[in-house]
Formats: sequence, structure tokens, C-alpha cells
Amino acid sequence: MTVATASLFGELDDWQAMLDQHGELFVDMVPGSSVAIVPREGSGIQPGKHVAGLKAAGGNGDMLRWEVTAEGMRASLVPYRGFQEAGVDLLFVAEAEVLDKLRGDIGDETLPLMKRQIRAGGIMFFVMRTKYELQDAGYEEFLDSLGLAFLGACR
Repeated sequence: MTVATASLFGELDDWQAMLDQHGELFVDMVPGSSVAIVPREGSGIQPGKHVAGLKAAGGNGDMLRWEVTAEGMRASLVPYRGFQEAGVDLLFVAEAEVLDKLRGDIGDETLPLMKRQIRAGGIMFFVMRTKYELQDAGYEEFLDSLGLAFLGACR
């Protein structure tokens, strides 16, 4: 891990402890399910551009990936080379000040902070799979915790 990456996301051990603490949110998720956080600055998303242009957007730097393994949800840093190459089910693109807040207080309030920042626009949320793929992969509990009830009221 580079010094710049460590300062961008904080310590992986802190993220892992937070994921372990909230392990009940991930128990229904199938191995290989993954989400990632990437900074807006390195996301390739240009201010004022239509989201349709996102498919062509490149990226640079690293992303913080949470991936379900046989041992549970695991945090890692992986290269981010753009929206199409992210290889995750859900992508969170965070403004720099939001990353600062997240990094500064990884723990009990991390997921509630993410929920508030999604609603406030400080984190953009991109779904890379269909609703049914996410349902089959067991995302309901995790998405509900973020206030993102993707299945709707009628099931």
C-alpha cells in the first residue's frame, strides 16, 4: 500500500474491524459479492457531464473494495481503472470531504454516515447489477441499512 492510498482511505485494519462489527449485514450475501468506494477525484466522472458518459470514463488510483469471502466480508485496496473495469456490484463515488469524514471515524457510525451522505449527494451510488441479481446475491439487508430499499414495497 502506498502512503497516498493509506492517507486516502485510512487503515485497512480499521475498515476490516468495522466490517466485522457489522457482519450480520453480510451473512446472506454470496461469496464474490462486492462493493467499492472510490474518490470522486479519481473516478473519471467529470462535473456537469451526463451520467451516460460514465461508461467511457476512465479512472486512476485505488478503490476500497469490500468483498464477501468464505470468512465473511473482507476489505482490500485494488486498482481503479474506470467505471466499466471496477468489477463490483455496487460502486460508491465519494467527494473528498466525505472520504475525510469516513476515514476520520471508521467504526459504529460509518454506515450511518454513508447513508446520510448518499441522501445529501456527497456519495454517488451506482448499481452495476440488476435488481434481481442483487436480490439473488443477498444484498437486501445491506442496502436496507443504507436506506436503499431496492426491492420496493411489493415483493
